[in-house]
Parts: sequence; C-alpha cells; structure tokens
Amino acid sequence: GDRIQASIGLDCLAYDSSRLVEGTWIFIKDFGLVDAVGSVRPTRHAYKILWNLSTSFQRTVVTASVDYFKFVRFEDVLAGLVDPSVCVDLIGRLMCVGNYDEDEGMNSTWEQIYLELENVRGIRIRCRLPKGYATKFFSGLKTCADNIILCVMRFARLELSRGDMRATTLCTCTELLFNPSCDEASRMRLAFASVERKLF
Repeated sequence: GDRIQASIGLDCLAYDSSRLVEGTWIFIKDFGLVDAVGSVRPTRHAYKILWNLSTSFQRTVVTASVDYFKFVRFEDVLAGLVDPSVCVDLIGRLMCVGNYDEDEGMNSTWEQIYLELENVRGIRIRCRLPKGYATKFFSGLKTCADNIILCVMRFARLELSRGDMRATTLCTCTELLFNPSCDEASRMRLAFASVERKLF
C-alpha cells in the first residue's frame, strides 16, 4: 500500500468534516481522480483523489498501523537521492535545538527554530521550523521526560541550504510527533539505549 493525496473543496467540507477524523480508516465511493501536480506534493502518487458532492465514505476496520509512516533514510536525503518535490517522513533523536542559522545569524525573537535529528548510525539532518510551529514544538517538548527524545516530522518538505539538503515544513501539513508509539520508534529507542550502555 501507499499514500494518496485527497482534496476536499469548501462546498463539501461543511457536510463531511465533522465525520472525518484523522487516523481513521475509511472506504470512499464516487470520487474524482486527477493528476497530482505542483512544485511540492505530499505523496509520490501520480494522482490525487478529488472529493465532490456525490462522494460518500464509511469507516472500516484498521488494516495496518494507524500512523502508517513511510520513513526515508537520512543518508539518501543528504546524498540527493530523495525527490525534494515529494514530502517525506523523518524520525531521529532530537539534537541541537536553537534559533541560529548560518545564513542569517542569531534570531533573538525565535522567528524560526533550527534543530538536528540523528539516526542510529550517527548521521544527522538539519531541520528548520517556521514561527508557526514554535508553540507546537515547545509544547510537545515539555511532555518528554526521557533522556532520549525521538522526533518524527511527518510530511516534511526538503529544501537546499548552503549546498546541503535540510527538512522543513509544508504550510501547515507537516506534523511533529515526540516519542511516538510506533515500531520504528521502539526499535530506534532500543538501539540508542544500547549505544549509551556501551559508552558508559
């Protein structure tokens, strides 16, 4: 399986929005299908679903992980092997949070947050979060009591900065999750804990 983008027009939104809950599985009937175009797309799928007034849906049982992440390797991102026009999911240990950017210097008003995520092989990827994500970021961070803080950027957009790829947000589509309950996070936490035990 894979993800596909869907668009719901304002004329349909009022009718269905209260019944559509993120994370639930649904069957969709009588929808349109159009080419997925744009400089940045949330998925690699060539088409997107177009919701119209005759479209209907019903909930169904979960057939896979509720989160259904599709993580990419940091090495592939940094090597330029990942298409920057398609959003990606990233997971890593949270490192080096600050508001300093090499291009602009120190930003005393925290207009943007800069951080690094590290994978279990010690490879780091830089990330930039605009001001609109600051409250969400720090609120999520406050809930973390562990010494290993894992962060997921879902639907992250890749951008080129000073010759290197880094991750940022796509409007308000990108989601930040801290210490999520998923298989990938559990495996990563065990790997980091194992490395720390060997060091001490």
